[in-house]
Amino acid sequence: MRNDLGILFDLDSTLIDSSTSVRTAWIQLAGEAGFALQDLVGLHGIPAEGCLRILLPGQPESEVQRWLARIEHLEMTITDGIVPNPGAIELLTALDEREIPWTIVTSGTSPLATERLRVAGIAKPETIVTFSDVTNGKPHPEPFLLGASRIGIAPESCWVIEDAHSGVTAGKAAGCTVAAILTTHKRDELPHADHHLEQLLELLSLIN
Repeated sequence: MRNDLGILFDLDSTLIDSSTSVRTAWIQLAGEAGFALQDLVGLHGIPAEGCLRILLPGQPESEVQRWLARIEHLEMTITDGIVPNPGAIELLTALDEREIPWTIVTSGTSPLATERLRVAGIAKPETIVTFSDVTNGKPHPEPFLLGASRIGIAPESCWVIEDAHSGVTAGKAAGCTVAAILTTHKRDELPHADHHLEQLLELLSLIN
């Protein structure tokens, strides 16, 4: 196993496409909780709890937690359309063959990440980092610092693969090299990334 290179993947819109599931769940929640759909714009990549604090300002903590449990339930049960992104399984296989350590660092909770990986047909790594494991979610660097620690690679030797502003910010703050996969944003919308990927498999030529 290499000790000079590690890869830290975001999950949703990076390794898997869960956009249909996420959109359906949050549209339903908006109807139930009474916030406008346009209020969701710009929140991609932020943990659900953080989104709810923005969407439901001034609500007591009990209400935030009630809606958090509700969106978790909706996202756990609405799984239609969850698939691996093109090249994801091939890339993970290639990393394993080259003995390059990798893990997943996601803003989702552990049960949600486990279910989405199962549906997508991607084996859950033992070292996965979820929102359940950290005090501060993305864009704070804590998730990626923990991910690097769990695979035993220094952060400055890790590559972060992300699709969202919050993840790019977190990866850079952790001292990692960041490659943005252009699944949800255009290149000029993620200017702080070190590299931009049209396809996941492009990563192999960059890390060689």
